Amino acid sequence: MLHRSLGLCLLGLVLTTQAVAQVSRFSLAEKRWLDDHRHLNIGVVEITPPILYFESSQPKGLVADYLRALARELGLQLNLIHYPDQPTLLQALREREVDLIGAAIHTSPSSNELHFSRPYLNLPAALFAMGRMADSGLTALDGLEVSVVAGGVWEEGLPHLLPTLNIMAFNNLEQALQAVVDDRAQAFLGNVASVDHLIDTSGHYAGLREMMRLDLTVDVALATLSSEPVLLSLLQKGLDRLGEEDMRDIWFNWQGVEAPVERDSTILSVVMWGLLLVLWSAILVWGVRGQSNKKLRHHRFKTRRSIKRLRRRENLLKQKLMALKQKTKRYRYRTKELRNQIDFMNHVLPTASWSWDPTVNTCRWDDAMFDMTGLERGIFTPLPEAVLNLMDQQDRNKVAKLFDDEFRDEIRITYRILLPDGSEKRLLDYSHYVIDGEDDSGKRVGICWDVDDYFNQTGQHQASTDENASSVAEKLGQVTE
Repeated sequence: MLHRSLGLCLLGLVLTTQAVAQVSRFSLAEKRWLDDHRHLNIGVVEITPPILYFESSQPKGLVADYLRALARELGLQLNLIHYPDQPTLLQALREREVDLIGAAIHTSPSSNELHFSRPYLNLPAALFAMGRMADSGLTALDGLEVSVVAGGVWEEGLPHLLPTLNIMAFNNLEQALQAVVDDRAQAFLGNVASVDHLIDTSGHYAGLREMMRLDLTVDVALATLSSEPVLLSLLQKGLDRLGEEDMRDIWFNWQGVEAPVERDSTILSVVMWGLLLVLWSAILVWGVRGQSNKKLRHHRFKTRRSIKRLRRRENLLKQKLMALKQKTKRYRYRTKELRNQIDFMNHVLPTASWSWDPTVNTCRWDDAMFDMTGLERGIFTPLPEAVLNLMDQQDRNKVAKLFDDEFRDEIRITYRILLPDGSEKRLLDYSHYVIDGEDDSGKRVGICWDVDDYFNQTGQHQASTDENASSVAEKLGQVTE
């Protein structure tokens, strides 16, 4: 058993050493590329500190440190070129002004003409809020505003990831965080590194703290054209060859930032591990078994966390379903009330319709309108002036608004009309302005109800005041809303 374990360890050591040598060794095409180039031209677009920013035209941040270490590893001189936005940088890459894009957000949509390296930065995202809101949980933000930085991945991705939240985009990180402090937004969504760095360096935004860490990250990688596979392979090997000392130098000045993505072991660590495998074969068996158990525990932990997350979403959906059922019940009750009111208006009160076209300044009455007013079609022409002459002298001013082209609001009024036999009849009129075309032209259409009997039945005779008439009109006019 011991000899078999020792043989497996030696075989693993040989295969691992050969694999590392293949990864670390440059191919002939990659060597030719290095021989033909002395400078590594990298295009970048400014991101929030401490990821990538500029001070006195000098690039600073994690991205700049990584790119400098990559250039040293490849034996090239670094030339960082600053561009104002991502489309301009992509055009410069197509025109060969730069060799690659140094900080491509790996989670954002990209065209098929780009190839990405494995991410060298993995920045977690979180929601930040003030005071008690930070202790309330994600459901407390339903329907409220969340600030983001304009042009970032969260502005486009938030409606798909968290559809219950509303977006408020700001030009920079300072404005987005200040909106939360001023209570114009209830939370901010962004990467933890940028927010922690800004709070530590500025000393502002008192009371702002992390509300919830999300299972989302911003992955930063290198990007080249699809027609440059040799360069992409060369860059990836250069990143893989960055040792632990290089990593310590990069992260020494950024203590408040989350650790980067896990990296493959360096050549030295692989060789040392191989020697330990040879000398301590028994430890290998124990280590493999322990690693399997660790992965199993990690998998179980992730499964439990996923189940809890799904249960929270299930409870949220149940709450929304209950609210929807209550709204549906209220709408059905309201519909029933409106149906009863409509039946009352249609079966109890006589109804007629009319319209007025301001372009020709004529009215069109249906037959019921002529019957309601006691006039005959052909003998009486319903022009605006003639209609106003039918009105009681006290009601003409408010009826005149029906024929004002500048007044486009809905109108609900009651008025008295003089019948041919000398008596009066009270009508309830509801009308609105309908736009016919793009030139803002249209016409006013309306409906009239004979409410004279209703006034008499309720004890309000034809000599009732206009205030009482308006209150009755408002009560009867609820069906038109």
